[in-house]
Amino acid sequence: MTPLNPAELSAYLDGELSETRAREVAALVAANPALLDELDMLGREDAAWRAAAGSAAFRPALRLQAAGDMAASGRTIMVCAALFLAIAVVVRGFDNLAASLVLNLVAAALISIGVYVLARSDPAMPPAPVAS
Repeated sequence: MTPLNPAELSAYLDGELSETRAREVAALVAANPALLDELDMLGREDAAWRAAAGSAAFRPALRLQAAGDMAASGRTIMVCAALFLAIAVVVRGFDNLAASLVLNLVAAALISIGVYVLARSDPAMPPAPVAS
């Protein structure tokens, strides 16, 4: 019979050992009162943890968007990204600083509008928490 590894008591308690090894551990526990006490203690701790986990009533404050809303948001992102890339390519062709500045401002405005549309796509979603 193989000596008992301390982690095997927990595995025995959880039913994770093979049938053969479980019988061997059961025989070792029956023959050794200290192992029986340790197994009882593990059982009580396991029951306490399971009770605590079962009583936890965690409900996330997050609400997922419906698939249709996600598709619209995805299209908005793609349109804004395409416009931004097109403007970025056009800006590279200009040597005029004022024209480049105006085109960059237009690109920033389009990105801002896209972010706003995405943020407003789910009005029931709570606002993001503010770090204090």
